[in-house]
Amino acid sequence: MLIMRCNSNKSTFSQKKCSSTFRLPLGLKYDCPSPTTWMLVADSLFVVLAVGLPVARQHRKSFPTMWSELAGLFEDFLFSQRPCPATLSVEDFQRDEAFDCQIVQLIRDDILPHAGHLPQEFMVKVMDILNKGSIHSTTSDSFVDTESSRKLREDFARTCFETLLQFSFVSDVVSEQGQLTRLAVMSLLRRCHDVITKYVEDERLSGKCPLPRARLVEMSSVLKAIATLLKSLKKAPKENVEPNVWSKVIKLYPALVECTTSPSPHVSKSLRDVLHEFCDLLAPPSPASVSNGR
Repeated sequence: MLIMRCNSNKSTFSQKKCSSTFRLPLGLKYDCPSPTTWMLVADSLFVVLAVGLPVARQHRKSFPTMWSELAGLFEDFLFSQRPCPATLSVEDFQRDEAFDCQIVQLIRDDILPHAGHLPQEFMVKVMDILNKGSIHSTTSDSFVDTESSRKLREDFARTCFETLLQFSFVSDVVSEQGQLTRLAVMSLLRRCHDVITKYVEDERLSGKCPLPRARLVEMSSVLKAIATLLKSLKKAPKENVEPNVWSKVIKLYPALVECTTSPSPHVSKSLRDVLHEFCDLLAPPSPASVSNGR
């Protein structure tokens, strides 16, 4: 009945009533009275958005409040304050994680390609959600986590990260997705810096005890992403890359140097590749810098 009401009237979904009907149970998630309630609501949400998003994009002015509500819904669901029960099996955890990944895939396929026609505040929030999701896998009570494959939501973090990376390539032409690209690049660089810094810190604390496999895979993936992003940035026209992007790229270098003591062969190989990409960024100081003693 709810789906029919939302689909039959284009103004319905813009109202908080319809959005909050989804948002409350999705935010409660594991605290719902029935363990399947949030799953049924999630399935209904996907059906509604499949019909509603194209209509909302076409009649953007008719939905002034929908976009902020939708961003809040995504965040409440993907980062629910109600943790999964300790008795949840690995199979059920993976099933639930698939719902998270489905939300990210919806963002990737039905929202990001249309960024030029959506409110900027909404897009900034969406990119923040992807950035938060991509580093969510590093959140743990301990750097040695024997159940990391469950707690780290590897598939979810990887899907968020790959989505950020997909929209971080700087093209050689100006397009309506230019703002989205800048948001993705900055989010990706922040994410990479956070992961590298945390990895170095935890590796030192762990001593001779190796970090969980998921952390090594994540670190290697981040290093490969930086190398790929650097190649893209160097190929792009100078006017297409903002100065603060280069500033953040250069600030990654000291953090990367700290990784050179890593005993992991996979991390070391990826690290060598990304350090080689920094070669083109090395240049003698300008006369002004020398005279100022910098």
